[in-house]
Amino acid sequence: MLLEEWLNTESSFGELGDVSVVQSKFPKELKKRKRITSEEGGVSGYEECIDYVFPEENQATNLKILEAAYKWKNRSLLPMTSRMICVL
Repeated sequence: MLLEEWLNTESSFGELGDVSVVQSKFPKELKKRKRITSEEGGVSGYEECIDYVFPEENQATNLKILEAAYKWKNRSLLPMTSRMICVL
């Protein structure tokens, strides 16, 4: 993996290398279990999947949620102000 090679390169520099920057970019493993259903509709077993979550992806998701909330707030306030102008 590219991050592992980057970590090896930084650690080979000794004191000049910054290993903590590379380690903060490593993904976290999330183990998930998915149900396997049989044709009859019953549970026939579970499948274990491993998802990797990178820190940059998580931060981008949070920003998208905040952006959507900001747009929603502006949309909900806009009709209220236009109604107030019409009434006056």
